[in-house]
Amino acid sequence: MKHILLASGAQVAVYFQGKTVQPNIVPYVLLHGFCEDASLWDPLLPYLQDISMLTLDLPGFGQSDLPAQSDMAAYADAVAAVLDQLEIPRCILVGHSLGGYVALEFGAQRGERLAGLGLFHSHPFTDSEERKTARDRGIETLRAGKRDLYVTQLFPNLFAPAFATAHPEVVAALISTGKKQSAEGIIAALEAMKSRRDHQQTLKKLGCPALFLLGSDDALIPLEQGWQAALLPGSVSVEILDGVGHMGMYEDAEKSAAVLKSFYETAVLLTP
Repeated sequence: MKHILLASGAQVAVYFQGKTVQPNIVPYVLLHGFCEDASLWDPLLPYLQDISMLTLDLPGFGQSDLPAQSDMAAYADAVAAVLDQLEIPRCILVGHSLGGYVALEFGAQRGERLAGLGLFHSHPFTDSEERKTARDRGIETLRAGKRDLYVTQLFPNLFAPAFATAHPEVVAALISTGKKQSAEGIIAALEAMKSRRDHQQTLKKLGCPALFLLGSDDALIPLEQGWQAALLPGSVSVEILDGVGHMGMYEDAEKSAAVLKSFYETAVLLTP
């Protein structure tokens, strides 16, 4: 693990995975989702050891400091700063849920630095009014000092019911990780998600291959919404994880890793 110092003075924790990152190799950069940290990707790492990868704790999560402000631009800027300081001109960026929103903002600002863009249980659309209201309620709960209650209620709904019933230890482990995140970091992410912009045009103008990795039983990102988004880019791969909710890296690690490996090979092959 290495800490990257941002211009604001804040630090971002970066983890080197798989093969050594070298100047002439385009690496995978994997961005975790909401109330998580870089350990989210641990179930996939054994399958991807022959790929150069970076994972990082997004600002406000894990070992990273809070974002400079509560908007997606701050998270995307942090990712760019990491790449700059590690002298990585281009990468294949994959984001889970919140991480996908960050990846899209990065693509809107710095599309020329992307050799591939993957949305893992994520989409380009803004929040509905109902979702914004739910985020406001979450912020109220967190400000009332009830972080543990908020996190405990969050994670069980992210899995397909059958998986959650069969693997309570996985749900419990993610709840435990969630409880390690600061209330301030969680609130910042909620504010950023609530105010994020629409990225349909970002996908339409994307100059690199895109991947949509969707769960057939994802209650947060319904399959219909995922398909709607997948029609936007020119070069796109769509993979459906059958019987999977919002956490494919746990619910079907082997297939998720196989999809990511195949996408990496495709994106690298098309990289000039």
